[in-house]
Amino acid sequence: MTLIEIVVVIAIMAIIAAVAMPSLAGLLDLKQRAGAKELAETYTWLIDEAALRNATFRIAFDLDRGSWKVEVGDPDTVVFSTPEEREQFDEDLQSQMSRFTKRELEEGAADDLKERTGRFEGLSDPVFTTSQKLPGGTVFAWVWTPQYGDEGVEPDPKFDPDKVEKDQPGTMAYSYIFSDGTAEHTVIRIVDEDDSQDGYTVEVEPVSGRVHLYADMIDPKESLAWLPDEGPSFR
Repeated sequence: MTLIEIVVVIAIMAIIAAVAMPSLAGLLDLKQRAGAKELAETYTWLIDEAALRNATFRIAFDLDRGSWKVEVGDPDTVVFSTPEEREQFDEDLQSQMSRFTKRELEEGAADDLKERTGRFEGLSDPVFTTSQKLPGGTVFAWVWTPQYGDEGVEPDPKFDPDKVEKDQPGTMAYSYIFSDGTAEHTVIRIVDEDDSQDGYTVEVEPVSGRVHLYADMIDPKESLAWLPDEGPSFR
């Protein structure tokens, strides 16, 4: 074989490899696993950081864009265990806010009341100054926490990023890590954009904050079915 023939063969092999690798990665679930693993590692890091910084963290998921961002807030941030509690809190808050005049609000008379809703901002750590994207070809199937009820939050199938402002968020979901090093029970499903059955699940246990990575889909309502409905009775 001549040198030119060898170069041509190598070029053809490189083209075939470039075409085949994305398909192979999808076949082996490499992209879904990579996205799920990065999230799992982030939760593990935040659970330690929350206690060290005495702050509440939350991960803000933009489900429509397949991205997420870490934010930090007040250690006394209010988080709810059911959608009904959230709605009741909002109603009570609006009722109390309505007692203030516009001028009083501008002068900060209701600032203490506003603090109860929690204020979050992006972290200054370089790795978290911008939103993190899921690997190409993968999407969020849903994000579940108790505050979103039985079904959790799913992306909007009609969302078109070309028809909204760049900074306008899509369908949002939030998961919290608290200042005492505990976490909100969270289950996140990441799948292939062309196959909703092919993916990985990240589960963050409540209280302990242990993080698990599963190749199978986990039903949030059954993941803690082993827990008793009531605590032990001491007599």
